[in-house]
Amino acid sequence: QAPVAPPPRPGPARIAGFLAPEVAQGLVTVVETADRSVVTLRGHGVFGSGSGDVSGAYLPLLARIGEALRAVPGKVIVVGHTDTPRRGLSGRFPSNCQLPKARATSVPDLLAERAGPEDRYSVEGRGDSAPLVSNDSPANRARTRRVEITLLTPATAP
Repeated sequence: QAPVAPPPRPGPARIAGFLAPEVAQGLVTVVETADRSVVTLRGHGVFGSGSGDVSGAYLPLLARIGEALRAVPGKVIVVGHTDTPRRGLSGRFPSNCQLPKARATSVPDLLAERAGPEDRYSVEGRGDSAPLVSNDSPANRARTRRVEITLLTPATAP
């Protein structure tokens, strides 16, 4: 058997403290390791069904995340995920990879309003290639639908 890599060591709290109210409300999760902070937006409600646009109710949340990112230097990667392929994909999103990429693409513009510049951000759409759990129930599919905002922090001098 191949050795199992140890889990990443927790890193310094860069944005988790700022986003503690949103974490407590279950709107986001924040995981911080030595070289990155990952904010995960739960997919349910952030986007309308089959839409790449952020729902208006979530604009204040993205503004808060932007404020948290403003204080920390580093590149930001926004990754969209979906659950298993939908039946009857639309003409606008004919593949299961295009919808999460469209969702991920809508996020950096909103973040850059608070934590620019725009060249700080890159976008990826992963489709259903990295589920969090089995896609065997509506609740599990909802958990898998998400957008991850990863802040890559520059190495610090020893």
